[in-house]
Amino acid sequence: MRMLCYTGGPVACNAYLLLPEGTGKAVLIDAPEGVADWVAAQLPADMRLAQLLLTHQHFDHVQDAAAVQRRFGCGISAFCPPDDELTLAAAAAAWGLPPTPPYTVDAPVGGAATGDWGGMAWQVFSIPGHSRDGLAYYLPAEGVVFVGDILFAGAVGRTDFPGGSMRTLTEGIRRHLLSLPPATRVCCGHGPATTIGEELLTNPYLS
Repeated sequence: MRMLCYTGGPVACNAYLLLPEGTGKAVLIDAPEGVADWVAAQLPADMRLAQLLLTHQHFDHVQDAAAVQRRFGCGISAFCPPDDELTLAAAAAAWGLPPTPPYTVDAPVGGAATGDWGGMAWQVFSIPGHSRDGLAYYLPAEGVVFVGDILFAGAVGRTDFPGGSMRTLTEGIRRHLLSLPPATRVCCGHGPATTIGEELLTNPYLS
């Protein structure tokens, strides 16, 4: 599987484009501002964007979700349908940011434990605490997990937004993520990637 990373939007949010061989179906993780144009430039001619997976629906991760859905006709998977609390509409407005264009979650994940997107077998972990709809998407065959703002290199997601709880967040990380193989690559919603082993050794929030 080939993977490309895009960083964009007002708070440098990461998105990941997965290009699995032999399936013809690409998968996008999260949709910061500008990612629709970037995907159009990166997508091979013999592939289509089959699914957008949202790790959560804070505005910085979904600003281009509507553009992606309209441009590529792909499905959108998330924990649940969007609402103004999930997208932090009031906070974004207070910071002078434009409203999130409306999009449709046509494949709510909810408490599902598995998924099949892009011809790949996924495990899905519900980990609230940063946001009540937080999801981590794990590809065991590739040894990679996409965590949004649940976990960062040396840190965890902030918990002062609606639905936030440090205890809930760290308990979910310990339960679902720290039990993964230490070599598992952790692709974060902001900043650099890390590994489970590195976070077990050095992350002060998880000691």
